[in-house]
Amino acid sequence: MVEMKQGGKIRLKKMSRLKEGEKAAGVSTIIIFLLALAEALIGLLSGSIVLVIDALHNAADSVTSFVSWFGLKISQRKPDEKFPYGYYKAESLATLFASVAIIYAAVELMLEGYSKLFALPELTMPLHALSIALVSAIVSYFLARYMKRVGMRVGSQSLAANAQERLTHVFSSAVVFIAILLTLYRIPYVEGAVAMFFSLLVFRIGIFTGKDSVFALMDVSPSKEIEAKVKSVLNEIAGIESFENLKLRKSGPFIFGEVAIKIRKHVSVKRAHEIADNIESRIKDAVEQIDSFTIHVEPYETERQKLALPIKDNRGLDSELMEQFGRANYFIFVTINKKTGKVESNYVKENPHRKKLVRAGFAATGFIIKEKMDVLITKEMGAISFHTSRDHLVDVYKAEGRTVGEAVDKFIKGKLKRLTKPTKTTGERLEVPERAAEKEAEFRRGYGRRYGRGYRGRGRWWEG
Repeated sequence: MVEMKQGGKIRLKKMSRLKEGEKAAGVSTIIIFLLALAEALIGLLSGSIVLVIDALHNAADSVTSFVSWFGLKISQRKPDEKFPYGYYKAESLATLFASVAIIYAAVELMLEGYSKLFALPELTMPLHALSIALVSAIVSYFLARYMKRVGMRVGSQSLAANAQERLTHVFSSAVVFIAILLTLYRIPYVEGAVAMFFSLLVFRIGIFTGKDSVFALMDVSPSKEIEAKVKSVLNEIAGIESFENLKLRKSGPFIFGEVAIKIRKHVSVKRAHEIADNIESRIKDAVEQIDSFTIHVEPYETERQKLALPIKDNRGLDSELMEQFGRANYFIFVTINKKTGKVESNYVKENPHRKKLVRAGFAATGFIIKEKMDVLITKEMGAISFHTSRDHLVDVYKAEGRTVGEAVDKFIKGKLKRLTKPTKTTGERLEVPERAAEKEAEFRRGYGRRYGRGYRGRGRWWEG
């Protein structure tokens, strides 16, 4: 139930982002269309072919924005039987069609500009033409900022592309303004040269926009930065020994991914499912654009294993095993090669938690887990320590023999029994005599304060 609620919240959040992108695309479409209409009208009335071409430029942009809005609108449709992965690629498909329209408009502009290279223009409404060119530059600047901000927030490919194109229009409108000003002085070649320059800008935008949409339709991998974030999460999650075949692909404004993880053979199906759920949740938190992430679980195989054993003294492999786990004087960490059946290295660390008053086993478990070992070999182990070790995917084996060397040799030969439950059913609480005396004194003081007299009980409190 919790997972369903969480999934519903994520879905609502993404739909909210799509609606925000749809609104921005709709607003930009209307503004650009009105701007193009005004430029075309004044351009025709004033006789400024440069202004008319800029109006066509804006008209192409309005078509692109409309297609972007249409794509985002379709992307909000829920996955169904026919399209189980959703309609997210509708935006990329719409962007591809828009890029074709942009390229066509660029070619037409270039031909029109060439035809005007040697004509001497005449303007009938120069002030109106100059004013609309200036207004176009100012409106384009603020509209580009708005579209870029929303596009980055919702992860919309088409909105980001339109924002970039709109920003270049600020420069083109400034050039139009200068061209109209020079036309007043009947300078030849200006209109034709400016028109051809604009066509090259539009053509370049169409090529790059088309390339991005084609890559998205072909399941291109997103940026290296996003891939690095996913790898960082996978490296941090406990239980994953290694991972491979990480694949990410863009689908409209969202990303789909999959990975194969390696976990140890003894891990139960339930625990493996929990690890997979944790991976998916953590990755979606790290990268909001990820809509779905599939995890394939595979058994982990390795030639080397790192063992941990509780010992009394520090004499390497000749060290004597200690009966108690949590209150062991030292821990020895032994690396073995399963293929050769030999010990490769070992080192010893003092147990800093052996004098801990309560839950020494739990603290010692945390201490040895930090050493990233694979197997724990011990004679006795309480419930808390055992389950903590298993939660961190550490195999626990029953120790046999007097020394470390004997126990390790039996483990290599497969003669040790893997524990499936703790050896002790009682708690891991162990009181030392000093602490017992302190508790007796505390009890005496508390009893006296409560009843106004000294304690007259018989015997020590822990003896009953």
